[in-house]
Amino acid sequence: MDETKTINPFLDDALDFDTIYDRYFDRVFQFTLYRVGNREVAKDLASDIFLKIYKKLPTYRPEKGSFDVWIFSIAGNHVKDYYRKNNRFRWLPIAAIKDVPDPVARSEELVEEREEIEYLRRAVKKLRPDDQLLISYKFGAELSNQTIAELIHTNPNHVGVMIHRLVNRLRKEMEAYYEGTT
Repeated sequence: MDETKTINPFLDDALDFDTIYDRYFDRVFQFTLYRVGNREVAKDLASDIFLKIYKKLPTYRPEKGSFDVWIFSIAGNHVKDYYRKNNRFRWLPIAAIKDVPDPVARSEELVEEREEIEYLRRAVKKLRPDDQLLISYKFGAELSNQTIAELIHTNPNHVGVMIHRLVNRLRKEMEAYYEGTT
């Protein structure tokens, strides 16, 4: 679907911002959650990002790039500003970390799952910030390789190769974890 054609009508009427919000909020929230690892902070950041999008909507120019690229450029820059202002260490949870089980739960299965998630979290922390950003674009925001390529100024095939290598690196980390626990 061509986002430019579906978004352009909204550019003339701020009341239709609700449609943009409904279409993109979950993806922007997941992206920020991947970047900050805290649900409440991610909600606050996503809200701030949509305020920026609302204010900047008249400046969007389809000829400069897709609407996805425009939105996630704003989101990525806002998260960078958050880290700069708060001087916080960056880490990124992976999809499995979205719904971490309640730590009060005592079943052996949940304890094992929590340990696996923590190990994965530590493995992701070891990645370079740029690699963490790639993972968050791909798995948090569920962006296509084409859109990610536009965001980081490379080609989609290169994005696919980079994502593949990162996933393999994390897979090897997890295999080492499983070998050490059996």
